[in-house]
Amino acid sequence: MKNELKIITKDWDKLNPLRIEDYIAIGGYQSLEKFISKLKPSEIIAEIKESQLAGRGGAGFLMGEKLAQVAEEKGTKYFICNLDESEPGTYKDRAIVDHNPHLLLEGIILCSLAIGAEKAFIYLNGRYEEQREILAQAIQQARKKYFLGKNIFQSDYKLSIELFSGAGAYICGEETALINSLEGNRGEPKLKPPYPVKAGLFGCPTVINNAETIANIPWIIKNSGEKYKEIGSISSPGSKLFILGGVVKNKGLIEAQTGITLRELIYDFGGGLLSGKEFWFAQLGGSSGRLLLEDELDIKLDFNKKNQYPLGSGSVLVVDKTVDIYDLMLSWASFFRRESCGKCVPCREGTFRLWGIIKRLRDREISQRDKEAMEDILWTLNNTTFCPLGKFSATAIQDAITKLGKDIFKKNN
Repeated sequence: MKNELKIITKDWDKLNPLRIEDYIAIGGYQSLEKFISKLKPSEIIAEIKESQLAGRGGAGFLMGEKLAQVAEEKGTKYFICNLDESEPGTYKDRAIVDHNPHLLLEGIILCSLAIGAEKAFIYLNGRYEEQREILAQAIQQARKKYFLGKNIFQSDYKLSIELFSGAGAYICGEETALINSLEGNRGEPKLKPPYPVKAGLFGCPTVINNAETIANIPWIIKNSGEKYKEIGSISSPGSKLFILGGVVKNKGLIEAQTGITLRELIYDFGGGLLSGKEFWFAQLGGSSGRLLLEDELDIKLDFNKKNQYPLGSGSVLVVDKTVDIYDLMLSWASFFRRESCGKCVPCREGTFRLWGIIKRLRDREISQRDKEAMEDILWTLNNTTFCPLGKFSATAIQDAITKLGKDIFKKNN
């Protein structure tokens, strides 16, 4: 099968996540040892910049650029691993912890030491209680082996890692809202600039990266950024964790190289649709993702900024024509209505009103006035909200109306 190279999931079947010895046996912490014995922090950052590793949380910002900016700052610095993962249908970061927590820890240690941070945090989804226990044990094991704490590998480097569980709020996947939560404040976004790389946690320069992104770092340091750049898409190299759901035969988590098409993902990796199911559309990127019809499945999946279909978290929901589109739309609207932090009026009121209209649409009670109001609300959410959550709340519903409009409204005329 194409795209067989694995970076993150390669050794999952060989590991007991509760045993650091299993990770060491497959070469674990060798990248950290290489850094301590042979490399300077600036050389670590140079390798990551060379790799062109883009953030896997959805935004796709180059990780090396963030690290370089904070490394230049003076004084106290922090590194934060974002493992909030509150997007419906997304569990890739949780799976990393379930199968190979030390890969994540090694990536965090490498990045923290590269920027000169002596304290790192893992911000966990509050519902990830089992994963918190796994990570707590992994941190303790790493400390006993002197991969963490003082005098890492008998050097002058030191680092502590603290686990912090959020309340499971979707908005805390946004960097500034996450920082607010870590500081004990209400989880809502801040005005930018300043950006976290200049004034982040407790006002100090801070790097925040998604867990999947960080899990690529040990491979890059061990094999070089140049080799990583040869994998997958030219515009955003590497591999990506995808979560296939819906009516495909092979549901679950898949690692494939960037640049794979959605059609290949569904039919080669996913095994195609279940017997008797007729493809309708695929949603790419969770509840905030866009909808793609049959003739759009040949798009390449990467983090190219010019791509009109953002990859987002990598979640793919395959929908057939037996699905009740009204219930699906209501689930999208209900999620964003619940998750709006309420900071700005367009999002707070817009998500609530949109939910009400879609509920009436589902119940076949929608009026012409509702249809006109929906158009205004979607425009407002897409263009005027304080942070991207409002824009995200409109994306799938706007696509449903634009691409499936006749099917959606035909029973309400």
